[in-house]
Amino acid sequence: MTNQKVFKPYIIFALLMLCASFIYAQEEEFFEEDDSVTNVFNYGMLVNVQTTETVRKGAFELRILHRFGELDLKDFKSSVIDEFLGFDGSANIRFGFHFGISDNFQIGIGRTKISKVFDFEGKYKLIKQKEFGGTPISATLYFNTAVSTRSFPEVGPNEFFEDLETPFEYKFSHRFTYNMQFLVSRKFSDKFSLELNPGILVKNLVPPGESNVLFVTSLGGRFKTGLTSSIIFEFTKKFNGQTNNYTDPISLGFEIGTAGHAFQMFISSSNQIIEQGIYYSQPSDYTEGKLLLGFNLKRTFLNGNK
Repeated sequence: MTNQKVFKPYIIFALLMLCASFIYAQEEEFFEEDDSVTNVFNYGMLVNVQTTETVRKGAFELRILHRFGELDLKDFKSSVIDEFLGFDGSANIRFGFHFGISDNFQIGIGRTKISKVFDFEGKYKLIKQKEFGGTPISATLYFNTAVSTRSFPEVGPNEFFEDLETPFEYKFSHRFTYNMQFLVSRKFSDKFSLELNPGILVKNLVPPGESNVLFVTSLGGRFKTGLTSSIIFEFTKKFNGQTNNYTDPISLGFEIGTAGHAFQMFISSSNQIIEQGIYYSQPSDYTEGKLLLGFNLKRTFLNGNK
């Protein structure tokens, strides 16, 4: 006999998005552009985690995010020769489309291969770091809701909801997960930027013994090595819902970025792409030499009037 835990946070997250939309309508009262710090990061993501950057008003951004199969660095022959650095393994990919409603507010939609997930996001920059005194940080509110479209597995005769009395059956609401984060960054110099992203994630349906609500904090940064190149890194600490063999996900990469393009090659410990997938799954154990290669590609198309 098993039970299933269900969580329904619809009203809370709907109100958060309405608040963000209201702030966006009033944004000109809050921002003064002349001494704002620019290019804290090259674009809206590091490897897996969000940055405080948003898509410019009227611009359209295409993102292609790809993760190759897992490598076992302790088995050189299998990883390098047989699996060709993971290129022959099971891969994951996401196509994302993002649009700037204003210079501080963007929306987006994406499709990820694993679990056949569609996700929808909103991102609003609340505060901009100032060049001369004033605000020392940038702060952005981020929200993402995702829905899996893969077929539900069959339900056994002895499965129940959490009350252990109601027979379990799948509902459409069980497909949803949510991700809300408060993104904070600071550009310390022309070369070095750092961010801290506390967040709350919710999965409507989880197996017994797991938590519907997760609390996480990501630490990430960029160190410029040239005019257009940077080293990027990130680490996320999950504070609850961990199993005994869970290892917090990490990534380290190299980025080449221009005004309209960004290309990143990296090693990571998760083949998941959106953060709900990363933190509700088991990352590869990098302490045992298990990692994977991946790349992110961004292309921005600007409005002809900009």
